[in-house]
Amino acid sequence: MASNYKMPRLNIFLEHIYEGAAQQDISLEKMLCFAHKAGYGGLECDLSRLSDRSETKKLFDCCGLSVSSVYNFFDFGHEAFEISKDKIFAHLETAAFFGAQTVLAVAGFIHNGDNFDAVRGRMAEALSFMCETAEKYGITVTLEDFDDTAAPFSDSDGLLWFMENVPKLRFTFDTGNFAYSLENAEDAYLKLRRYVHHVHLKDRSWDSLRADSDNTNGKADLSGKIMYPCEAGGGFIGIERIVKKLISDGYKGSFSVEHFGAADQLGYMRRSAENIRKIFEEK
Repeated sequence: MASNYKMPRLNIFLEHIYEGAAQQDISLEKMLCFAHKAGYGGLECDLSRLSDRSETKKLFDCCGLSVSSVYNFFDFGHEAFEISKDKIFAHLETAAFFGAQTVLAVAGFIHNGDNFDAVRGRMAEALSFMCETAEKYGITVTLEDFDDTAAPFSDSDGLLWFMENVPKLRFTFDTGNFAYSLENAEDAYLKLRRYVHHVHLKDRSWDSLRADSDNTNGKADLSGKIMYPCEAGGGFIGIERIVKKLISDGYKGSFSVEHFGAADQLGYMRRSAENIRKIFEEK
């Protein structure tokens, strides 16, 4: 490894901390400390978890973790713009309070009977306003490949439309979500790489042994084949190739491990960190 190479920061989703704490029957603080000990330095946070700003930040600081990115769900295509504006300001102000320089906006979904172009256009207008406003906070707004056909940004073509029509918008590359749309993640990355600002390291497995006790954590891709959450580097996505390609292409940001629905969040978190840090070291 080159002597001037700085290992990227590894983040974990705050929701996984909550899920893991419940699975292990331990406190949130203890689970946060486990995450830090496993090698995570940052958190990917749902805005709804950050309402008690001061106490939450104290807890994160105590456990040696900072907020990397804050995400929130919107309905830009249907709700009144004034309502969207209030939500945008709340999102950005909270992210700024925690020192996050990136936010993810899940802009909304297409409903049955919608005029697709009109709804997508309203999403783009709201995102444009959000991007302009975010600059004042020193924050970059991103959109991800969300794994739902009702999202007009679920595949690479849909995302490219938003990137080209909202000039300051950038891309959070979720490595596992293109599999839902039956796209190869590496091909999609090549199409969108100039817009990549943030990365979610999500892997997928076809192994039914990854199912949780209720068998509710599987997700069907568009062909109907069931995918299960797994540790980053343990599935079929090709995480090692993707991470090495991102770094060789000059990506300087952090990487956020994601495995919603993991049957064993603590175990997956530890294995993900081990796998990804090994890739970083081999770089």
